[in-house]
Amino acid sequence: MRTANTHKNMARCAATATLACVLGLGLAAPAYADTASDLAAARTKLEQIGTQTQQIYDELATQTQALDQTAGEITQKQQEIADGQAKLSTYVAGEYKTGGLSLLQVLTGVDDLSDMLNRLFYYGKVSDKQAQTIQEVKELKQQLTDKQAEQEKNVAATQKKVDELNAQQAEAQNVVNSLDSQLQAELAAEAEANAALQAGINASTAEKATVSNETAGTTENTNKGGGTTNDGGGNTPAPAPTPQPPTPAPAPAPAPTPSAPSQSVDGGSVVSRAYSKLGYAYSWGGIGPNSFDCSGFVSYCLTGRYCRLGTTVDFMGWTRVSDPQPGDVVVNSYHTGIYIGNGQMIHASDYKTGVIISSVAAGMNNNYIFVRY
Repeated sequence: MRTANTHKNMARCAATATLACVLGLGLAAPAYADTASDLAAARTKLEQIGTQTQQIYDELATQTQALDQTAGEITQKQQEIADGQAKLSTYVAGEYKTGGLSLLQVLTGVDDLSDMLNRLFYYGKVSDKQAQTIQEVKELKQQLTDKQAEQEKNVAATQKKVDELNAQQAEAQNVVNSLDSQLQAELAAEAEANAALQAGINASTAEKATVSNETAGTTENTNKGGGTTNDGGGNTPAPAPTPQPPTPAPAPAPAPTPSAPSQSVDGGSVVSRAYSKLGYAYSWGGIGPNSFDCSGFVSYCLTGRYCRLGTTVDFMGWTRVSDPQPGDVVVNSYHTGIYIGNGQMIHASDYKTGVIISSVAAGMNNNYIFVRY
């Protein structure tokens, strides 16, 4: 019976170990990898739409300014036409040409023929010039009116693009929010699954220790043998001893309850990973392998996997340390990096600089703290 139990326990240990290996291989391509990739793509799309929206807003502002300028020019030309018509109406020659005065009225008060001719010539010239000016202004006003109509069409078309981009931006933001929630849920589910796996491995380890204790007890009892006795009464041989049943093996002591696995990591490995990505590009939502945002970079350095352990807000909830060591995390509410010693950190800074080395002290006014994973 004991041998059967031993084989049964060994089989159970082997099954648990096999499960651990299978799940361990799965960690190279975590279940949330697709969601994280989709989220990064959605954030990139949202950023692109934001850039397009800003460009179209600038275009709309320029067009609106030009339209206002044209409207002002039209108003100015309208006033010039009104002023010119008022001046023209003051000339007798103008009224005469339109039939407002009779020839007799025009010639009234003329002293001689020379005076009459001079008056008619002068008024005629002034009237013709004024009429020509008014006509030119009218034509220019019509051109401006046509220009205004075209500009109004352009402004309407641009406003339509703005409305479309705003709708796309709202839709993209909804996608980002949804994928972010999905990613957090999958991360939580994976953490729960890893905890269950670790509990199974701990239980298997304790069970294996129990099996070893039972096997050792059986071997010890088997090696115990009977002896001979002599009562001191001469050469009388002692009777053969009566075989005794084997002493029951002592009950094995219960295996100690395994403690929870430590989340500590090798600081040297963390720092080495950080140095290996110096100069790589920054991208919002990036988790590698070729570009990172700040929390994606820290997650890679801590785990060696292209994943996201959480956000800066999550990191701030980890255990704070007052004596930071290389491999610890430098973090505030909106940025994070890996501490490498000597008051310096490596972090995914921004689009312009990418992954760089910076002084932690330079950012202390940003309320950096040190935490340990």
